Amino acid sequence: MLPSSLRATTTVHAYAVTVVDDSQRGDAARPNETANPPSVVVLPADGDVVGGVYRLTRLLGAGMFGKVFVAQREDVPEHRVALKLLPRSHYVGRNVERELVMLATVGHPHVVQLKDHGMTAEYVWFTMPVYQGETLAERLARGPLEMREAHDVFLAVARGLEALHAAGLRHQDIKPENIYLAVFGQRVHPILLDLGVAAEREATFVAGTALYASPEQLAALRGKGGAELPLTEKMDTYCLAATLLVSLVGDEHFPGANVKTMEDLERSLEIRADRPLPGNALLEIQGDAREKIEAAFKRWLSLDPAARPSMSRMAEELDVLLEPERDAARTEEQARQRQKTALQRFRIAAGALLVLAGAGGWVAYSNRETIRLGRELEAARAEGARSFDKLDMCNASYRTSRGDLARCEQEREDEKKRCNDQMEEELRVCGSDIQIDCALAKKKLMDQHAAQLKACETDAEAAARAAEEARAKLEGEWDTQRVALMAERDEQKKLAESRANELATCNDERTRLAVEHNGSRGPTGPTGTSSPAGSPTTGPSTIPASPPAAHPEGDDDDPYK
Repeated sequence: MLPSSLRATTTVHAYAVTVVDDSQRGDAARPNETANPPSVVVLPADGDVVGGVYRLTRLLGAGMFGKVFVAQREDVPEHRVALKLLPRSHYVGRNVERELVMLATVGHPHVVQLKDHGMTAEYVWFTMPVYQGETLAERLARGPLEMREAHDVFLAVARGLEALHAAGLRHQDIKPENIYLAVFGQRVHPILLDLGVAAEREATFVAGTALYASPEQLAALRGKGGAELPLTEKMDTYCLAATLLVSLVGDEHFPGANVKTMEDLERSLEIRADRPLPGNALLEIQGDAREKIEAAFKRWLSLDPAARPSMSRMAEELDVLLEPERDAARTEEQARQRQKTALQRFRIAAGALLVLAGAGGWVAYSNRETIRLGRELEAARAEGARSFDKLDMCNASYRTSRGDLARCEQEREDEKKRCNDQMEEELRVCGSDIQIDCALAKKKLMDQHAAQLKACETDAEAAARAAEEARAKLEGEWDTQRVALMAERDEQKKLAESRANELATCNDERTRLAVEHNGSRGPTGPTGTSSPAGSPTTGPSTIPASPPAAHPEGDDDDPYK
């Protein structure tokens, strides 16, 4: 049974009802207050006109103290509002006008806006906008909130409460039924409802819902006068944290959701302060993120109001609800970095293999080029040898022609001497009588010998000129060919040296890449398995050494030297 000092009714959730403690009201009524209210108050119903201009058209909801209707103005029927009616007795001991003025000054987008108000001897009424959407309680009927959703909803409500506290008021009755998830442009816009039990920050008037109430509220609601805990706006911090906790873990895991007595409810407050997150709740959140969230709830649900943060501070601390999301993002980023590192290692290994393959191909190409150039050089040498053979033949022919000319000249001298000797012999035989005939015969013989000698000399000179021309032609051709061969030899020498340097550079680069690859990969390969000995990535190179290039300057038989 509930204590008789509390006005409470049992609903679906035990103690999840709004109760009011008026035991602390003063004996004398303040201005604009009603003393000795009537015991039974009949509030207006559908079709009645309130405030002279608002006709009640449809009941939106009814609570323990009042009702909420959809109303439309008589002078502007299209103007619809939500009109709340509360018995005047609800404001006994309170300055109604002052509180309504303070509510009207809040003006925060996440706090329901007070549009109009009034009062009679029986009730107080005020109007608010009509929203499209659902209450947080209706949303929780479908299941608990996700962390991101809870952060967006409760951060908005916390900022609204921050504005309420700045106006010098405290709400006192924060619960899922009093948070409305209005929809504007397909986006959820949380709004804090039911300011009917709001009071000045230091007022002794206390209201609240027991299931979500702070320890100091419960003590006051139980009629414990002179409670040690002060009544401040810190009770809203507790109520908002309790509402947040049930929104995350659900009624099944919310401490105190199923208690039947006030004593059991007070013991559940100790559980919330010590272990706000049961071990079987929010199993998907573990590690550092869970520890941070639980530590935040311990601060918000502390039994000591002084240990709880202000609403402004709590609004900032609600960022802890995004810690699982950040933790998942960090884990994903780490996995992405590991994949990136593995991919980078794979690219390095693939690059090393490509370099090695390129080096091998370049070496093979260099070897083929070297062999080709060597063959061309050998062919050039053979051609040079053949040219030398031709030159030797030309020289031999020239020497033969010179020898023939010398023999011809010698024969001429011999023939001339023989002719003179023959003429002298004939003169001795002929005597003086035939001197004239002998002289003629001698002249004739000498003319014959001269003609023969002239012909021999002509042939010898022609042969000598032909040999000289052939020799000059061959020497010219050889000089040209020798210059070309020497130039080609120098070019091939430079190419061979360049190829040797490039091969040495490729070998150095291959060694460096292999060392870097082995160092970055550790004792295992890129996939975590040991690389086989002699593999292309870590083993010794299997590329054959280049054969020594033909080097003309090292050949002792080089005819160019």
